[in-house]
Amino acid sequence: MNIWQIGFVVRAAVSALVVAFLLGYAAHHDLGLSSATIRTDALLAALLLGILLGIDIFGRMLRRPKG
Repeated sequence: MNIWQIGFVVRAAVSALVVAFLLGYAAHHDLGLSSATIRTDALLAALLLGILLGIDIFGRMLRRPKG
């Protein structure tokens, strides 16, 4: 990994963090959702994304020809 790739990963992570914070803030203060509701929904969304990513990775491994 060179310095440009590391910089891209860091910028992407910081951007994702800022977007998550802003969405949580808007959901709490503008929509009136409780913190527990936001936390539960975020965990369920992360679980769903993890399952879909796992299916994609293992599906690619199973489709790969052996030999």
